[in-house]
Amino acid sequence: MATENTTRVSFRLKTDVYDLVQKLSAEASLDPSAFMQRALERAVYDHLPPGRQKELDNMETLYSAAQRKAREVFNAGGFDEHFTLTVFRELMSDAKTRHLYEQVIEADAYTDGAPKKTPLNMYLGWYIKNAINAHPLLDDAGKPRRAFVKGEPIKSYTLLQSSATCASDLAPTAQEV
Repeated sequence: MATENTTRVSFRLKTDVYDLVQKLSAEASLDPSAFMQRALERAVYDHLPPGRQKELDNMETLYSAAQRKAREVFNAGGFDEHFTLTVFRELMSDAKTRHLYEQVIEADAYTDGAPKKTPLNMYLGWYIKNAINAHPLLDDAGKPRRAFVKGEPIKSYTLLQSSATCASDLAPTAQEV
């Protein structure tokens, strides 16, 4: 999803490099695109202004918190098709995590229209889904089903279905901070 503060890029990778990206991203419970984005951000990190570096650090901390919380909720039997919303609510109930989220979006968590909110929420959804190896719940046309909510920091999310993943596959990874 492109927003006013992102740019869509396309490039080719050698097959062996892409195969390794897929392997390493799976080990980190990340979508390959998110894995590559993280690698590119880290490659230019030292050249970014300090404020942007802090924002990237905060975002990575949020992504790791989302992964940990998703695994915790999943392992406690809290999975249903509204898993993303459940985990998001858990994240917002933690004062430290909510404060960090609000620092990144530069607004109150429940405010509508903050420009940094949509891309952050999209990535948090990916991290939550991938942390437990869930998949989108599809409609009869094969498109992901979405839910829409009011009065929440997120306005919509993809409904999920669980893979038959055992809890041992959900151990924290070295990529998590």
